[in-house]
Amino acid sequence: MLLSKEELEQSSHLDQSIHDFLSNAQMPPPDVNVPVHLMVRQQLKTQSTTLVEKLGQPPKGTEEFYKEIPVRDGFSSSLKIHKPTNGGGPLVVLAFGGGFLGGDNDQLSEYSRALVQLFGATVVNISYRVGPENKFPQAQHDAWDSLIWIAENAKGEELSADPSMGFVMGGVSAGGALMACLSRQFQEAPLAHPLTGQWLCIPAVMDNAGIPEKYKSYHISREQNSNNPTMPSAMLDAMIQLSEIDTNSELAFAVHSKTDVGGQPKTYFQVAGMDPLRDDGLIYEDMLKEAGVSTKLDFYPGAVHGHQMMVGMLDLGKRTNIDTLVGFGWLLGKEISREEAAKAFGIDVV
Repeated sequence: MLLSKEELEQSSHLDQSIHDFLSNAQMPPPDVNVPVHLMVRQQLKTQSTTLVEKLGQPPKGTEEFYKEIPVRDGFSSSLKIHKPTNGGGPLVVLAFGGGFLGGDNDQLSEYSRALVQLFGATVVNISYRVGPENKFPQAQHDAWDSLIWIAENAKGEELSADPSMGFVMGGVSAGGALMACLSRQFQEAPLAHPLTGQWLCIPAVMDNAGIPEKYKSYHISREQNSNNPTMPSAMLDAMIQLSEIDTNSELAFAVHSKTDVGGQPKTYFQVAGMDPLRDDGLIYEDMLKEAGVSTKLDFYPGAVHGHQMMVGMLDLGKRTNIDTLVGFGWLLGKEISREEAAKAFGIDVV
């Protein structure tokens, strides 16, 4: 979805409801004495802990549990599995966000429960090791190995899924970056079951060096939104540096993949207007669409990176989260109403 420079400029103005929320919250400025990775981890861990406490026990007729699986270097990586007791539904694999510096497989539990309820899906939240202790491409290898295990064991007793009903992978922010790269890799190294869709929410999928020439004039969000209140471009640069990400690698940004972009599964994008990653999503969606891939995109002018988690109680956050579930319905070929999505997420219809 390509926008004019005027439309891009307008979309980068902070939404009034987010402005008011941030003003009233009186959030203290970041402590310059705390390393970026520790600050990110602390914030995300607090969010996950609060979320798990809020959600409580699994709903009746569902199961939730953690499972350790081996990855290529012998490390045990954790999966968090949500599924209906009876099983036999589509398979969804999710990856958390956190700039490759933090996050965990509890982060997307609220979405996972809703997907189980709405679609009878088995939802697997993967883990991956983060920086700066673990350098690139450790996270990518962990995620790759997890997807292989999940696909090979999809129909087994622990997952009880039927990938022929749908096999969707996706993630938020860094998780979206991971999944976008791996989806391209799986074109040449197919999984045990073919992917049928992907969800890319506020993903990083390109850098300036990898943007096709025809799109370079549209990739301005790194500079235009460099001083946004939640993820300034300086923080984005620090995240890349701390994990020593090779920005020219096809495991870093999907745009560097040598595979045919037209071989991608149907893809649902969510993009925020005041996000330094805004134009990654807008351009990549257009690249896929031009190559014949079926795409769907929801765009949120004035929204900051990760707004749906930070201000989920505001109408903009509610609308975004409802869109997410409706978008998964599109990916899985099962249309659901906004009322059904809102009920599954435990919020009002917006």
